[in-house]
Amino acid sequence: MFSVLRLIILACSLVIALSGSAFAQQTVNLVFDFSRGTEGWLADFSDYPPATNKDNFYELQAGLRTLPAEIDASRTGFYFQGSNHSGDLFSFMKRRLSAADGIAPRTRYQITFTLTFASKTQTGCVGIGGAPGESVYLKAGASSIEPLPLPNSQGWLVMNVDKGNQSQGGPAASVAGNIANGLPCNLSYQPYVTVRRTHQHTFEVASNSNGELWLLVGTDSGFEGRTTYYYQRVEVKLTPVGTVAEAAPTLFTDANTAGTLALDSATFMRDPLPPVSAQLFSDDKRTRVILFARDLELLPGEDASAVTVLAEDSQHKIYPLAVEFVGKVPKFDWLTQVNVRLPDELYKSGGVWITVKVHGLASNKAFLSLKP
Repeated sequence: MFSVLRLIILACSLVIALSGSAFAQQTVNLVFDFSRGTEGWLADFSDYPPATNKDNFYELQAGLRTLPAEIDASRTGFYFQGSNHSGDLFSFMKRRLSAADGIAPRTRYQITFTLTFASKTQTGCVGIGGAPGESVYLKAGASSIEPLPLPNSQGWLVMNVDKGNQSQGGPAASVAGNIANGLPCNLSYQPYVTVRRTHQHTFEVASNSNGELWLLVGTDSGFEGRTTYYYQRVEVKLTPVGTVAEAAPTLFTDANTAGTLALDSATFMRDPLPPVSAQLFSDDKRTRVILFARDLELLPGEDASAVTVLAEDSQHKIYPLAVEFVGKVPKFDWLTQVNVRLPDELYKSGGVWITVKVHGLASNKAFLSLKP
């Protein structure tokens, strides 16, 4: 009897030990208090045409400021301001998390935010395009790649991650409420009030192979007027819910142009590139482009046919690009090059958004500039 009991206890111990070793990632709890500074958060704006922002037409401002007196003038907050003349302004801040913050590589997280901010926008007011409070949608989420505003072929800055649009969320940011502060509308007296929203992001977010992900918090405005508010505090709980066998590939982008880091395979010239090459290195005279990605791994026995590259024009028409080569860049095992051939149909497109897919996982979208 004693021996049987010992075996049962040993078996239970093994099950517990094996379960722990299979998934040992820990819940990550982080608090960012902007009375201590920016806490590593970076601010930016998208969903507007920057060429029309002459003389600061959009009144875009973001950064650390002293809180209003009615909140606490002895403390600071992360201030945002913008006039939504585009009808669709997205004002956001982002924060990179890494292994130093407790993030594990290739791990899926459920993320809960508690956002504390000061708003003077009252409830029930009427505004152009929408209510100044209820139509300014608060969003929070995360992405395995850095959220960036990139230029499209129409000259607008748009996000390279899917945050949805206004009242609709996306995988990178879901709707956490709005900025209405609960006070009844009174245009003659609009004090700032501290508002707190708790929100569980509706999508799981996976860290990349380096144990990195980016938090994203912002407002997506349908109110076509001026909006101001202060973030006071962001609390984040990241609960691991599983691992991913493979991370989605990431296309590298140019830090200066925000476009995809791409080269003509014959001349090694940067974009804009013509679909038809003046070089005589190929019989069809089509331009071959080298794209660069990380987290793009072929399985044993696979070749370039396992990778799909898609180009999307300004009309949202999709063009599959012929993939002619996929391989590691010599001496850089973490870097993969993908060589594609451009089709004639892109001759007058001006540029396209490129996506790379492998094993059902899609990369970020990166803009490739083209010329006739």
